[in-house]
Amino acid sequence: MPDPLLTVDDLAVAYDSAVQALRGVSLRVDSGSVVAVLGSNGAGKTTLLRAISRSLHSVNGAVTGGSIHFEGRNLAQRDASQMVRAGIVQVPEGRRIFRDLTVEENLRVGGCTVRDKRARKEAYDRVFDLFPALAERRDARGGLLSGGQQQMLAMGRALMASPKLLLLDEPSLGLAPQMVEQIGDIIEQIHAQGTSVLLIEQNAAMGLRVADHAYVLEVGAITASGPSAELAATDEIRDRYLGVGSTSPQRTAAVKEPIDVPVHLQRPSRKAQQLRVEDLTVRFGGLTALSNVSFTVEAGTIHALIGPNGAGKSTCINVLGGAYRATSGTVHYGDSKVTALPSHRIAGLGVARSFQNISLSLEATVEDNLLVGRHRLMHAGTVMQALRLPRARKEERAERETVHRIAALLDIERLLGHEVHALSYGDRKRVEMGRALAAEPTLLLLDEPVAGMAHGESMAMADAIRAVQQELRLSILLVEHDMPFVMGLAERITVLDFGKRIAEGSPQDVQQDPEVLRAYLGTAAA
Repeated sequence: MPDPLLTVDDLAVAYDSAVQALRGVSLRVDSGSVVAVLGSNGAGKTTLLRAISRSLHSVNGAVTGGSIHFEGRNLAQRDASQMVRAGIVQVPEGRRIFRDLTVEENLRVGGCTVRDKRARKEAYDRVFDLFPALAERRDARGGLLSGGQQQMLAMGRALMASPKLLLLDEPSLGLAPQMVEQIGDIIEQIHAQGTSVLLIEQNAAMGLRVADHAYVLEVGAITASGPSAELAATDEIRDRYLGVGSTSPQRTAAVKEPIDVPVHLQRPSRKAQQLRVEDLTVRFGGLTALSNVSFTVEAGTIHALIGPNGAGKSTCINVLGGAYRATSGTVHYGDSKVTALPSHRIAGLGVARSFQNISLSLEATVEDNLLVGRHRLMHAGTVMQALRLPRARKEERAERETVHRIAALLDIERLLGHEVHALSYGDRKRVEMGRALAAEPTLLLLDEPVAGMAHGESMAMADAIRAVQQELRLSILLVEHDMPFVMGLAERITVLDFGKRIAEGSPQDVQQDPEVLRAYLGTAAA
């Protein structure tokens, strides 16, 4: 066999000199190949990429055993910048782009290590050839791109350095099926152009389709490996990662067992009310993100807002939460008109939300992040808290107890003492939902609640959301691309495409609507 491009031998990694994230991990990437690493939430996949790209120190991680060789050279004494110059470039999970820079400026940052002007020009041409949508919007700010376009930009920025090995961390995260298919095709094109790829993926179907070889990583150790086609045919992979095995978890129609909800949350000061969105239009300069969108979320129901990437879903959620202003149209929650209110006033009405791009305090613990959600409900002022007066200490103890029980609802109680930066993406999504629940909302806005979770994990999250909704009688409006998750959870669904409502109805009606199938799967597939 030819010498491998990358070898990882018996690798061990720990965080904070205590938490063992990887142990005895070995794999190889041959030149001109695509290798996929599959695994459930928290398995250590992102840690593996951080170790290879030498970026562990930024999150208090360190290699404690084993070795990594690239082109035969040991990487032990290299730093992240040297890795880029050597030809290893990582695309982090979660669309890490510069939101206030334009597309072209983001790409220029990616090519800053390339000194040769001709090479930079060739890299620009390559990126715009792979991603025509970026060429069309080269002057647009990154924050105004759709989720799919932001992922393309993150990949394009990495390609500007002309890497020999591209490390891709969850490139399909939070993308609609049609966009996932497109990202998979682009990875195959990148491979065909001579770039080797190490791919971390929750979407096992896409990962196994584009990869030559695959490894399964569970709880920090490799549990299976082999040619992708052979792994895809095994019952374990089909059941756990593809959701098509005989023992795939099934959602129950209702949660009959009562759950241990914190006493404060069991007696909300307000009841859920009807949410009415009427002729909502939002424009950013010359771009119309939403056009005359109307729908109603009945009190105490779970309503889904779905559509392909760029349809306007997150824009709508941002208007409802007060982050964006409507160009025209109105939104009412009960008798209150919220379209003219600032976000803190909307929160005061009982509206809480999670975010598509996770917005947590990364250096703070999970417990402290959840306490932020309780801040609006706490009575001790800043001075009392700073002076640690008895009343403030008593209130803090009570709020921490409430936070612990919220964490138990979402199965993150074991993580309360961990700093958020050390968590997997899926666990961060649970923390963000917990922070929203801590505010005791009557309307909960969830933006991509199961992004970064494997099939079984999204099923468990659906059960948790349903249990919380039934016990607290909340209204929930959720945006999500995981269609089995949506169809098994939502009572009513509104579908957007290119900023317009194209369908609305029960899950059964929406699943059979030809316009919905066309928007999600493309004309031929529909």
